[in-house]
Amino acid sequence: MYRTLKKRSIYAQISPTPRELSVCCGVSLLIHGEDVEQIKEIAETDHLNYLSIDGLNNTFDNTRHKYG
Repeated sequence: MYRTLKKRSIYAQISPTPRELSVCCGVSLLIHGEDVEQIKEIAETDHLNYLSIDGLNNTFDNTRHKYG
């Protein structure tokens, strides 16, 4: 999914799944909330699988949240 979104110039960043969303380790894509509907449509059209799209109600902190 990451490559597909990047090809379409949609923001996506690979990151560890936040503890608030899962008790086990995993990989997630960080995306902008306003892109969710478009990403769901792309996933359906391109037959891309994903477990869920969830949001967090916290502020992103560049000094704390560094992935990459």
